[in-house]
Amino acid sequence: MGKASVEKGRAFEDTVELWLSLRGLGYEKRPRVRTRLGYVAEVDFLVYDRQGKFIVEVKNLEKPVDRDVVLKAWNNAFALGAYKAIVVSASGFTDAAVSLARRIGVVELRTLDEIVVDIESLKSRRELLYVEPSITAWSAMRWAEDMLGERRLLVFKAERGESVEPLYIPVYHVKASVQVEAGRYRDLRILASSLTGLPIAYDRSSKRMKEVLDALVDLPLDLLEVYRVHAGRRVARTDIVYSYGEAMWIKMIRHLTPRGLLRRVSEKPVVVEVVNVYPPLGQLEEAVATIEGKRMLREPPQNFEAREPIYTPGSVKHLLEIMLKAEVKTINQVHVPVFKVKLVDNKGNYRYVIITGWTKEASVYESKYFA
Repeated sequence: MGKASVEKGRAFEDTVELWLSLRGLGYEKRPRVRTRLGYVAEVDFLVYDRQGKFIVEVKNLEKPVDRDVVLKAWNNAFALGAYKAIVVSASGFTDAAVSLARRIGVVELRTLDEIVVDIESLKSRRELLYVEPSITAWSAMRWAEDMLGERRLLVFKAERGESVEPLYIPVYHVKASVQVEAGRYRDLRILASSLTGLPIAYDRSSKRMKEVLDALVDLPLDLLEVYRVHAGRRVARTDIVYSYGEAMWIKMIRHLTPRGLLRRVSEKPVVVEVVNVYPPLGQLEEAVATIEGKRMLREPPQNFEAREPIYTPGSVKHLLEIMLKAEVKTINQVHVPVFKVKLVDNKGNYRYVIITGWTKEASVYESKYFA
């Protein structure tokens, strides 16, 4: 397969991924999963919904997809415990493939054209809303200079605000149910950045808005489950090895230590502290409270640049389900205003800080996206 075909195939997968996301579905892309039959299967998408899970296979072939692809999708769905399979083809299907899919009853056939039509329909239902700014660009720059700028002898300003860039960034307003303890669930509202895919927490006392969980997003799933159980606790090496095996202990040392998520407490016996980076649920709700009740605009004010989302609703949904064990019920997109302020010292050195423009008082917005 040539380079052009590979790039075309990736664009096709991106289209299907957008379709899944706009439908609000959580998914894993190209996972390798051990089946209940003992072998490892690789599918294009493993998707989760209220009925359970299903697989999506994407076929970007020059000829119509034949019955062997339908049969393989059926086998993978059965082996993975999925209740159905969807095969999406850029070139249609043979009569034999259509006939087999009808007989099986659990394999859906979709063409690329059908997916594109559905995407346009889903997009047309979305209404873009912009939260009205609570502060001005000038006040944001002055606040950054006064509160964040470095000082000499604790009095004289060593940095000054040189410029400010007004931006609108897209976020998702999420309603979800989160398990707080065995058998107990709590309805929770969450604000998540669609630039990083991460949930947002707000600490009112320190005037800090931060995107959380970035240290966890690429952890192996089996290690993530161990982390969730032990986060915020001290645990002995012998307990980990007894419960999960020596390989898991090695994996913890290899992945958690460089992220600052594992601290050695004692050597004999070996005891470590698993550092908890999950935010308090109250801070997640504080972030949402900063936009609820605000006046919404249909268009951004003059001089504001509106950024496009990078992470789709489906990606955010899947992250929240994996990280917080949240059952996501609804996701709506809004845009919130921030001000990118340039602080410059007397030697010409400069740095940028991001200030929230929708909170009652200016606050620092911490995001690796702007680093």
